[in-house]
Order: sequence, then C-alpha cells, then structure tokens
Amino acid sequence: MMIMPVLRFLFSKDNGNAQALSSKNFGVGHWFSDQYQNFITWFGHLAKGEPFTALAYLSIALVVITVLKNGFRFLAMNFMVLIRNRSIQEIRQNVYQRCLDLPIAFFNNERKGDLMSRMSNDVKEIEFALMVSLEALYFQPLNIILFMVALVMLSAKLTLYILLFLPITALIIGLIGRSLRKRSTRNQELLGKVMTAYDETLGGIRIIKAFNAAGFFSQKYKEQDEAYTRNNIGVQRRYDLASPMSETIGIGVSALLLWLGGSMVFRNELDPEFFLTYFAIFSQLIPPFKAFSNALYAAQKGIASLDRIQELVTAPVTVEDPIVAEIPVFNNNIVLKNVGFGYLDGAKVIDGFDLEIKKGQTIALVGPSGAGKTTLTDLLARFYDVTDGGILLDGVDIRKFKQDDLRRLIGIVNQENILFNETVRNNIALGMPKTPLEAVIDAAKAANAHEFIMEMDYGYDTEIGERGGKLSGGQKQRLAIARALLKDPEILILDEATSALDSNSEKAVQQALETLTSSRTSIIIAHRLSTVIHADVIIVLDKGKIIEKGTHNELLEKKGMYFNLIQLQQLLSN
Repeated sequence: MMIMPVLRFLFSKDNGNAQALSSKNFGVGHWFSDQYQNFITWFGHLAKGEPFTALAYLSIALVVITVLKNGFRFLAMNFMVLIRNRSIQEIRQNVYQRCLDLPIAFFNNERKGDLMSRMSNDVKEIEFALMVSLEALYFQPLNIILFMVALVMLSAKLTLYILLFLPITALIIGLIGRSLRKRSTRNQELLGKVMTAYDETLGGIRIIKAFNAAGFFSQKYKEQDEAYTRNNIGVQRRYDLASPMSETIGIGVSALLLWLGGSMVFRNELDPEFFLTYFAIFSQLIPPFKAFSNALYAAQKGIASLDRIQELVTAPVTVEDPIVAEIPVFNNNIVLKNVGFGYLDGAKVIDGFDLEIKKGQTIALVGPSGAGKTTLTDLLARFYDVTDGGILLDGVDIRKFKQDDLRRLIGIVNQENILFNETVRNNIALGMPKTPLEAVIDAAKAANAHEFIMEMDYGYDTEIGERGGKLSGGQKQRLAIARALLKDPEILILDEATSALDSNSEKAVQQALETLTSSRTSIIIAHRLSTVIHADVIIVLDKGKIIEKGTHNELLEKKGMYFNLIQLQQLLSN
C-alpha cells in the first residue's frame, strides 16, 4: 500500500502538488487519509521535488528492506532449526528412557519392529510436521495480519466478502485432515509390521536358510509391504491435496473478488488504482494461506505419530519403585511366603508357593518345562511383582526396595546370554564402566575366559560383534560368568547356564560356575540334573507348586518325580 502514493508522486505531472485520495476510498475513515497525506508530504520533501532523487531513494530503500528481510529470515531459520532438532532430540531421549523404564511384561506383548518404528519413523514424522508448522507459524501470521489490515483499510466491504468464504475453506481442509490423520495412524502401524518382518528375518536368517523357509518369509514380507504401500499411497494422495486444494480455493476467491471489485469500480464506489492495489495485496495472501494448509496436513500426520509415541510414553508401569524406599540388606534369608503370580492372560503360573532360602545356600529348581522355575527367579529380581503373597529379604518385602538397589545384590547368568556390540572389556564390566582392567582380567581368569580372550586380535579391546556373533556358545557363556563374577553379587541366579553347551565347553563353564557359586547364595535352574546333585536343597516344581523338596539322596529315596526324571535322563544318555 505504501508504494502506491510513492508511484503517484513519482509519475504525477505535478510532483509538487500530489494530492491524497479521498477518504471515501478507505474503510477506516479520515485517520488513514491523514496519515496517507503526511507520508506523501514527507516523501516529497525527502526527494526535494526531484523525481530521479526520489527514485534513487526508493531503489536504495528496496535493497535495504530486502537485505534486512532475508537477514532476519536467516536468523529465524537458524533459530527454528535449533528448536526443531532439540525438540526431536528430547522426544527421542524420552522414548528411549521410557523403554528402559518399562517392565519386561510390556515387551512380552509388543513387537520389537513396531517399537523400532515408533522410535525412528514416527519421530521423523513428528520432526517433519514440526518443521513445516514452525515455518508457517513463525513467518506467516504477521504477513496475514498486515495484509488483512491493509485490505480492510482499502475496502472493508470487499474484505467482508472474502471472510465469508473462510468457514467453507476450513470445513473442506478439516475433513481432509481428519481422514489423513486416521490413515496416517494406520500407516505407521503397518510400517511397524514391515519393520518387525525385517527384524525377524535378520535375527533368524540362519534358521530360515537351514529350513529353506526363504520363500515363506519372502511371501509374508511382500503381503505386509503391499498393505503398507497401498495405505501409504492413500496417505500421500490426501497430503498432496493440500497444495492444489488451497490454490484452487484461492483462485476461486480471486475470480469472485475480480468480479465484485470490478463492479464497485464501475459504480464509482472504488477508485481503479485502489482496486488494483487491493487485488495485488490479496494475491500475496494466497501463499501464506497455502503454507498454513500444508502445515495443517503435515500436523495431522505428525499428530498421528505423536499419538503412537504417547501410547509408549504413557504405558502403565506395573513394577514401580516405592516413594520412600528402604536399602536392601541380606544377612539372613529370603522367604517366599504364599507367593502367587499370573500373567496378563490370567492363568496362574505360581500358586501358594512357600520357600525359605538361607544365606549361603545353593537351591536348585527342577521340573518340566512350564513349571514356573524361571518365573520364580524373575519375581525375585522384580522383573515382575507378585500378585499374591510376598517375597521377603531379611523380613522386608522386596517391593519396599528400589529396583536398582535390589538388583545390585543379584547376578544372573542365563542360557542365552546377551552380549553387546562392544569390546570384551565393556561386556564384562557392564554397568560398571570405571572398573580397572586388572579387575576385569581377574574375573575373566576365574571364569576360564582369559586364555581365549588373549588369542583375539586386540585382547580385551576386541569388539565381539552384535550379540557376540564372533564367539562360540561356550565363550559367550564364560564372558557372562566373568560379568557375574566381577559384579560379585550376594545372590546368584543360574538359569540353564550350561544346557546349550557341548561336553568340552560345559566342562570349562562348569569349573567357572563352581568358582562363581562358592560362598554365595545361589539359585540354579537346570534340566540337566547332573549339574545340581550337590545343591543343598533341590525343589521339584510342577504347575507352579512344590511337588518335592530335599537333597539329591533324599529325593532318590522317595522315588517320586525327581527319581523319575533322573531315570529318564540316564535312559536318554545311554
């Protein structure tokens, strides 16, 4: 608007007497007319009545304004980049921390690929939505406000006609946006299934090849990928509607404006130059509204992904730390008192279980698969909380302890030991990064692992690959035992620690286990009963209940389930 009087002054035949236009042309009355005339007067004095001088000032002003505009835009973009990346970083870190905080029960009911999709693809969708929305919200509102004020000043009547179309436009965009959000939610779920297929294939590639199952998995993947692709096409089509839809609406309103404004000019209700200025300003409104439309559609996709992130962040924590926690001390015994537990399906896995474990004892848990042996040790480590009864450590319910404090007392060696794509040293000193190398070496020697470690290319600084893929089963097991030895726990849980090993590996591992279990409270789960004959107490479990209890010799004399299991294993070994 401000350029119009300048141009009139420059190109008027009577430069010194350029007059303001009548106030009837402005929707706000005499105030703007006065300001308008003052501006012309100021510009006339500035140019000293010389058109070329005025033109030079105008050209310089144009360059300065452009430099300032782009300079501030650059600063704003840098500021938005910082906001966007820091916001997304916070979301990623919160999601990752939440995964660490959630109980094991949560992961039993979720697909790993879907969780990975939420942490990667959903976060990317949120990042894109945030980027587009920030740009629209940061740059466009001021433009729209200034343009709308100018339009009202030029013609309130024409502006009112334009505003009548806003509800219709909002309704159309809203309908498309809601459809886009639903499809986007479904899209991310389908992508999670595709990621799960990837994860299962890479994790089980050896078995897939061994059983010639590549065709089956390929077909399964193609079906999941086809479902995702079809849905994604629908999402993209709806998203691509944003730009042409907003532009079509804008052109439609422009055509109506041309007809209405032209009619007002013909009726002498509006001067031609004011109408042309009005139309030019209105054309500048289309890009900001178009940007808002794109931002709205991107936001709908981002909200769909944010909902999936929220499901993860707000997932219930079934194992919680107490507000006022006690410090666990283990001097006397562990008592499982009328313990009952069932998973989410409601079936009782442990029912009415009573047991006392004295400090320094070695307790063996044996029985058929599904008897509840591993579940009991999971309850002791508070991977789950009991649903009935309680587990007492020196007379204090373990639910009164913080999980981290309780687990400092416990070391676990499983059948399938999880090793990380780290150095040997870092895998042994897991959770204790400041441990001296000498202590790591001592633990490895006690676990019969030092010799094969030193045969590696870089010794204790050798990276062992994902899940310890560069090691044999026996080597993995000995590293896990070294890890437990270094932790020096007061309570040790051995869950099928030698069941998957060959005879040579088992001998080396068994020697390490004997070192590990000496002079500490140990709970051993074993199917291979020859490994538990020296236990102080052997507990025979079936369907979550104690069937028999005693030493090896006492149970043999009873000729019950334990006796039958021993006979069966001897028969199979022969």
